[in-house]
Formats: sequence, C-alpha cells, structure tokens
Amino acid sequence: MPADPLHCFVADYERLTATGAADAALHEWQRRDDFFTGFATAAALGTELDRIQVEADYSAGDALLHALLRIAGAGGSVSHIAALLVAARMVPAAGRIVGQLTSAARRSGRPVTVVDARATVAGCLWEQVRTFPLARRHRVAGNLAAEVLGHSLRVHDCHPRCTGRAVPVDPGDLTAPAVVERQASEQVVRLLSWAVTSHVLSRAQSDLLLARWATGDAPVPARVLSEQWGLPRRTVAHRCARAERALAAAVRDATAA
Repeated sequence: MPADPLHCFVADYERLTATGAADAALHEWQRRDDFFTGFATAAALGTELDRIQVEADYSAGDALLHALLRIAGAGGSVSHIAALLVAARMVPAAGRIVGQLTSAARRSGRPVTVVDARATVAGCLWEQVRTFPLARRHRVAGNLAAEVLGHSLRVHDCHPRCTGRAVPVDPGDLTAPAVVERQASEQVVRLLSWAVTSHVLSRAQSDLLLARWATGDAPVPARVLSEQWGLPRRTVAHRCARAERALAAAVRDATAA
C-alpha cells in the first residue's frame, strides 16, 4: 500500500532531525534571518512550537510560522526543510481539510475517495507552504489552511464558486474580484484576531465566526455549519449568537473608550 502522503511530511522531517540535517538547516536559517538566532537546535524550535500549541500563544505562533514560511519560499535545500517542518505541523489541520473536501465533493455530486482527498490535500499543502503570501502576518495557520482548502476544492471542481453551493471556508480563501470585498474580508480577520488576543473570544469561537462569515456578505446557514462542525444545528446557532453578542459588546466598549 502506498505511504500516506500527509504522514510522509512528518516522517521525512523526523528523519532529517535524526540525521542532523535539520540542525544544519537551522544554522543556515540563522544566517538568513535573525528571527532564528534564539534557537540552539531544531529540537528547541520544535519544543517552542509545542509550547505555542499548548498555551495557545497565537502571536508567537504567527511570528514563528511566518518566519518559517519566509525561508520555505526562498528556495534552496534549507527552504525545503523549513517547508517540511511547516507541512508536518499542519498535518492535523490537513486531516480536517480532507473531511471538508470529501463532504463538499459529496454535496456537489462529485464524490472523492479519502485516499484521493489525502493526496490532493497533501499536494495543495506543499504548494501553499512554498508560495504563501507573506503579506499575511496574522492568523497564519488559519490562512494557510484556508488556502489549502480552497485549492483542494478547486482541484475537484467543488469550490462554491464552481458549484454555487455554500461551503464554509475562511475569508482568506475567498479572494473576491472586487478590492472592497477583499478589504472587508481582511477586516473580519483582523477583528477576530483582536478579539482572541484581547480574550474577548476563544480561538474556537473565532474559528466558528470565520466560518459563519466566510462569504463576507451573508452568514453561512447554521445548517451548513452543523455539517461542517459535526454539531447539532441548534448548538451551532446558539454558539454563533453568543460569540457575536460578546464581540459586539467588546467593540462597543472599545469604541466608547
């Protein structure tokens, strides 16, 4: 049986760490980018990524992922290793994208097998890691996942733009043709990033609102979100309403201040 392409990202980076190639690459990254001077070894960098995940340190996560993506897009063998590290860390999100892709394909009448979906998502993840738009410095992991989802949906012709069906995705995925619409999506992302950083919303609430307002002009129905999140429709509607009330109150308080 062929190796799972998503697991290969993890296995390949672990192999490079064990052979010392990741440490050698880190030394080259340090010469290219001062951001990495604080890490003595690749293992220390991995430990920091683990801490960021456990503590939900979003600002530190954005900074570190963005630095890795700068290297990943620069070219050369050391960029390949940086790309592998980012891809390996995105595997859990990629697994969720596989489910989103198969569900969207089924709804659009173009079913995709899990094996094909995993291959598609792995290929799209690698491409997006190597070409990530570095102007995006906030919600880096979320934007990267959104790009992978959007690209994967287009590969199988089941993107909402292709089918007219509502598929909840992040605003970063829906690159609107009009500048005003694109700016509005970016404003939503910045607003939710502020809300999470200010502890107005949890990360889960922020992700839910991103999915709800994915199209930028009208909310994605709770029915669609319930399929996406695997929750009862009433639960999704309640959580959205509670998060929106909390966000609105925080915005009013900040404006008044």
